[in-house]
Amino acid sequence: MSRSYRNIRLHEAMVYSVADSQSVFGVHRNTISNWVRDGLKPSDDSLPQLFRGAELKRFHAERAERTHRNLRLGEFKCVACGNAIFPELSTLALMRQEGRATHAHATCCDCGAALLKLLGATECDKVHECLDTNTPLALIDESKVAPPAGIVKNAGSRGEEWFTTNDRLIHEWQAFAGKYSPKTVQAHLISIRDFETFLKGLDFSKVKPKHAGQYRDHLVRLLTQSKEQGGLSGSTVRHRASHLKAFFEWLRGQDRYRRLSASIPDYFALPRSASAPQAKERSKEYPTLDEAWSMVELMPQKSVIQRRDRAMVAFAFISGFRAAALTALRIKHVDFDCLSVLQDAREVPAKNGKTYRATWFPRTEAFQEVFLSWIEDLKNFGFQPQDALFPDSKNLVARAPGAAPIEPLASSKPLQDAFGKASERIGKAYTPHSARHTLKALGAQMCRSYEHRKAWSMNLGHSDEQITEKHYAKMTQSRSSEIIEALSSDLVFTEEENEMIIDFYQHRFPRGSPEYLVAKRLAEKRDKARGDCEVLE
Repeated sequence: MSRSYRNIRLHEAMVYSVADSQSVFGVHRNTISNWVRDGLKPSDDSLPQLFRGAELKRFHAERAERTHRNLRLGEFKCVACGNAIFPELSTLALMRQEGRATHAHATCCDCGAALLKLLGATECDKVHECLDTNTPLALIDESKVAPPAGIVKNAGSRGEEWFTTNDRLIHEWQAFAGKYSPKTVQAHLISIRDFETFLKGLDFSKVKPKHAGQYRDHLVRLLTQSKEQGGLSGSTVRHRASHLKAFFEWLRGQDRYRRLSASIPDYFALPRSASAPQAKERSKEYPTLDEAWSMVELMPQKSVIQRRDRAMVAFAFISGFRAAALTALRIKHVDFDCLSVLQDAREVPAKNGKTYRATWFPRTEAFQEVFLSWIEDLKNFGFQPQDALFPDSKNLVARAPGAAPIEPLASSKPLQDAFGKASERIGKAYTPHSARHTLKALGAQMCRSYEHRKAWSMNLGHSDEQITEKHYAKMTQSRSSEIIEALSSDLVFTEEENEMIIDFYQHRFPRGSPEYLVAKRLAEKRDKARGDCEVLE
C-alpha cells in the first residue's frame, strides 16, 4: 500500500524520539534507521536518538521535492508515495542490456511499491560496488556535508537556522508538560525556542540572570514595533515571559541544572511600563442575534456542502460550542428529544478536558430549523449515530449498510472559512468564537437572577470567575437544564422587549410603524402564553 507523509502534521519546535516518530508516521523502527542513513539528522550523537520536528519536516520535504533530474547517485524516485529513497540492497536487481542503459529494479522501503531507474555508467559502477561490498546506497552520495554540531540550516525556508543543543532537555520537559493540552505545550515550546534562538543555541545549563534580563528587554522592544517590523502584541509578550519563567522554575529542579541561579525566573518579569498600556483590552467584536441570523439566512444552500457549512454556523449559535469541539461531533452526541448536545472530552477536543451537556439556547429557534434540516440530509444519505455530524465533502455521499463510521473533520478550518464567508455577506469579519460572545450577551439580557446567570454560564461550559460561585452552592447539570428550558418559555422577555410591550399599551408608537408592529407581536405572544384575550389595538 502506498504511503505519503505530506498530510502528517509535525510541530517544528517539538522533539521526537524514535518511538514517537514511528507512531506519528506509522512506520517500522528500521525505516527510521533508513531515514537517518539517507540524511535525516538526529539532534546529537547520543542514544537513544532524538529528532527535532523541523528536521523531520525538512527531510521529508526535501525528499518529496527531488525529481528524477536531481536525484542523488543510488537514489530512486517512488511514483507511489512521491518520495526520493535509497532502497534496501536486498530488493535491488540490475538488468544489463548490450548498448543500452542498465535497468535497476528495487522496492520502496517506505510504501513497498516497485521502483525502476535507468543507470548511467558511473552510477551503475557505484551501485555494483555497493552490492559487492554490501554497502548502503546512501553512502554513494559524497555531497552530504555534516553541519556544525547542534545547528541545522533549513535551505528550504529562506536559510532559517535552528538549534538542537537543548533538544534532549526539551524532550524531558515535554514528558513533564504532558498534563497540558497539545496547544498549550506548543505555545510554551515556541517561547522556549525563541529564547534559545535569541541566545544562538546556548546550552541552557549556562544561562545567567543577565541572559534572561536581555531577553526581557528584547521583548519590551518588540512591543514598540509594528507587526510588519517583527513586533509582537502585548498578549504574546506576556505569554512568552510567563512561559519562560515557568520553564526555568521547572529546570532548576532537574539534574545538571540545579546550580542555575534561583533569580533567573524573576528576570523574565515585565516592567509595569511594558504591561500597563495593554491593560486597555480591545472590545470583543461579535454579532447581535439578529446579525447572526442574517449571516445564516444569506448563506447559499444549493449544494450539500453549502448546507453543511450553513448548519455548522447555525449550530455554533445553538450550542455555544468552541470550534474544535463542534467540528469533532458525531450524530450520537446530539439528543434531539431533549434538544441538547454532549461535549464528551473522551471523543472531542474539549478545553481543559471538560465534559458537559449543553441545552440548546433560547431564541435560536430559527437556527435550529436550519440544523434539523441538515440532519434530514444526513438521514437521506444513510448516516448512523456513529458518523460525523459535519463530515468532509468527500464523505457526503450515500452510505452503504454496515460501512465503517465516517470520521469528523480533521480541523476546524472549514467552520472558520464558513464563518468568514457568512460574516462577509453582512460586511463584518467574525470568527466561530464570536458566537459564544453573542450568547453571553443574550444571557445578560435574559437572565434576571444569580441562578439564571449561573445556569447560562454552565450551559456555555464554564463556571463563574468569582471564587464563591466556583466553589460553593454548585448547580447540578439537571437544574441547569431545567432553567434553560424555562427560559425558552414564551413568558420570558428581555428588558427591552418588556419596555416595548408597555409602550405599545400606552400608545406611544405610531400605528403601522415598524416599532408598533414589533411591539404588537410581542404583546400578542405574551397574552397568548398567559391565556388572555386578543390584544386590543
